[in-house]
Amino acid sequence: MIRAIPSSKFFLHVCAKQSAGWVLGDFCRLVALQLCSSGSIRRAMSFSPKRKGTYEEILHHRSQQSDVGWSLRSYTPPQYRYCSPRRPIDVGTAVLASPIIRHTVLQLSEEDESSFARLEQEAEAIVKEMGHDLGMGAIRLFAFVLSKAWRRIYKAIYVNSEHLTKLQGLCKDYPVLLLPSHRSYMDFLLMSYVCFAVNLPVPVITAGADFMSMKGVGSLLRKSGAFFIRRQFGSDKLYWAIFTEYVQSLVRNGDAPVEFFLEGTRSRAQKSMGPKLGCLSAALEPYFKGEVADIYVVPIGISYDRLLEETLYAYELLGVPKPKESTSGLLKARHVLSGDYGNIHVSFSAPISVHDYFRAGVDRSVHATLPRYMSSHSVEEVACTQSLAVDVLLQQQKAIVLSPWSLVAAILLQHSQPGGMGVAERSQLEGVGVAELAEEVHWLKLQLENFGGRINWPGGYTTEAILMDTLTVHSDLVSVSNENRVYLKHVDDVKSKNAALDPVTMATAVRHLTLALYRNQLLHVFQNLGLVALVVTGSQENEISLEDLYKKFMFLRNLLCKDFIFRPCDVEKDFNGVLLGMKHTNAIVQENNHILVAPSVNKCTVFMSRMFEPFLVAYWVLCQFLLTHNRASWKIRDIIEGTQGLEAAMLNHGMLHHYEILSLELLSNAVNGLIHCGAICREKAANGNPSLLAKPFELSKVATEIASMVTVPTCDDAAAYVKILAVPLSAKL
Repeated sequence: MIRAIPSSKFFLHVCAKQSAGWVLGDFCRLVALQLCSSGSIRRAMSFSPKRKGTYEEILHHRSQQSDVGWSLRSYTPPQYRYCSPRRPIDVGTAVLASPIIRHTVLQLSEEDESSFARLEQEAEAIVKEMGHDLGMGAIRLFAFVLSKAWRRIYKAIYVNSEHLTKLQGLCKDYPVLLLPSHRSYMDFLLMSYVCFAVNLPVPVITAGADFMSMKGVGSLLRKSGAFFIRRQFGSDKLYWAIFTEYVQSLVRNGDAPVEFFLEGTRSRAQKSMGPKLGCLSAALEPYFKGEVADIYVVPIGISYDRLLEETLYAYELLGVPKPKESTSGLLKARHVLSGDYGNIHVSFSAPISVHDYFRAGVDRSVHATLPRYMSSHSVEEVACTQSLAVDVLLQQQKAIVLSPWSLVAAILLQHSQPGGMGVAERSQLEGVGVAELAEEVHWLKLQLENFGGRINWPGGYTTEAILMDTLTVHSDLVSVSNENRVYLKHVDDVKSKNAALDPVTMATAVRHLTLALYRNQLLHVFQNLGLVALVVTGSQENEISLEDLYKKFMFLRNLLCKDFIFRPCDVEKDFNGVLLGMKHTNAIVQENNHILVAPSVNKCTVFMSRMFEPFLVAYWVLCQFLLTHNRASWKIRDIIEGTQGLEAAMLNHGMLHHYEILSLELLSNAVNGLIHCGAICREKAANGNPSLLAKPFELSKVATEIASMVTVPTCDDAAAYVKILAVPLSAKL
């Protein structure tokens, strides 16, 4: 008897067997069973057309082509014309034979009196662990599997075509670095999928070594272009030399575009983090040494209407340990295939020529007299690399297309606090009327557009219709009653492994932090506006001079420099720009060189100041915690955990209302911000370990300045709660 086999299952079976071995084949057959035997695929809604301006939909709208046919189609991306064709294994061979690795091995053998042969073996083991094994079998397998999976959960994947033609041409002539934002596990797979879909070369990608432990999946990721690096390798000179040479070998030869995440890890708080310069410095060194004529850097903004990890992020930010990556965990998470996660937008920014960017600031001739094996950067090169990294992050932010849900989340968070504006004045128990919420969303959308934000706002639909669609996507967080009122859903009490948070506090904080993730996505648009608004709405005077306003604006930028991305040299430009925008939108009233406070305290400034208020409140509580504890030195973990415990006590007693201040990432940024401002200093303890020293006078100045802008409890009340916590806190620390 001849049994018919669905083409999709047959394709998965063959690709898995040929590209990744029998273990991986078993994994892929499990995926095939899940994807191909559970009914029809959910189709895109009418809100997701094939084309929106310069954005083209690549997931659903294909010209009558099956997933198998699309995955096996002719794929001829542009190739770097100076590339010497080589296999992935040849990359490792070239790295081991390079002068810098030979020199490093020889130097280490002399320093530590280690066996030269043993160090060579260690180097070979590192290269084997690190190296990618990019092959089209795995890429086509991923193209098929992800098409099946993503069509079930996403309405559309949009890619802007504005710069793609230019980028395809650049890939022929120059090495290319792809630098996407990193806010989800999906970013890794999404970028390779998009490149395959739009006929760009599939990149090789830096990935954390912890993914290697995922049975089957780690092998498949390696075969799809991942090369794995350890999360930390500090003073390991051999590992650092191999890593930098591996990256530089890929750049010099142009085997494929090199992709890495400039922030180093996923942004769980959903706003840009400060850049990590290791990968970027390594990738740019061939240009500094004159080994390539130019390198093009491509910032890419990726945005999701709904995050797969939204609840996981909320728990992690509250201190619940991240689950270890594993294949079994991935399979257990297959229930997400029944959810609705809206749209994805992938936005390629204009490619940046490193040669043009560095032309005035870097003298490459300084490397001409140095041996090839010496890896070093001049002071100017380090400064220019830092500047480029900040510009890439700012370009990523500008490219990101926001979801209407970010507006809704910002409004609902203010609605859940006492004393809000408009609909926010109502009790949370009463909910928010859909019509009222739609009016507030429309108002906030206008503010977003006035200050340069980009939002996915389908044409031809009313605000209320778009609102109802986004509420449906996020129905796990909110519900709409028969009376057309929107309520935040109750979260069951959570048994927390974090001793500082009781189950009720944890449950409330999870709900608020989940909303805050989406609110945070739009903060970069309003960050300068929000800082000015904090000063204006907090003023007790009738008017503020522009000079005083500028000083306070600078103070807030310095304090919040770890929470937001600012260009230090653009302070005056940003200040004048935001004042001009606020005057044009009637957010502030200026007479001569003064801002009139009363008419400038309005819906816009109050809303914006309250959006940024939780950050200052968290910084203030941290200052109070340190001021009320007389300790010679601190570990950063002790400060963060102690402050979170104090915040929880003050929240439970109604002294504070912003549950997002419990975020450990926010508190970590607060510590580093206070270090930047000189209120905390780093030092080495007697045992040689790093420690922190609080400076009471400077901390008091910061706390007083914050209290002049936002409403905080009295210092005596804060001190009282510190004393209440003193015994259990001391025992814990």
